[in-house]
Amino acid sequence: MNTKSILSLALAALFALVATPGTASAGIVHTDRVNANCTDVYEFTLPGGEWTRITVDGDGDTDLDLFIYDERGRLIDSDEDDTDYCVVSVRPRRTAKYTIKIKNWGDVYNEYQMTIE
Repeated sequence: MNTKSILSLALAALFALVATPGTASAGIVHTDRVNANCTDVYEFTLPGGEWTRITVDGDGDTDLDLFIYDERGRLIDSDEDDTDYCVVSVRPRRTAKYTIKIKNWGDVYNEYQMTIE
């Protein structure tokens, strides 16, 4: 299991705790680095019927794109502009595992902060 997989599991567990209906959620803030021409992948269980906002704020060096996929691998939202600041808001119909992909289109790494709230 690689570092991002372990981190993904830890973040998923944390998100499950803070996203429980009826509890206050301060959100998750995670800082990481996506290598040149690579994609970081995370899996989260998102609560059904509730809005979840995901932002990615890069260091300004390259273009980053953000993609959200449902449990069947279907793209449900994305931010694919020419910046490294991405925002998507999703409201899943049911609680399920979702995949978040952060694609770096540049020739150098980009350090970013991902926020899920």
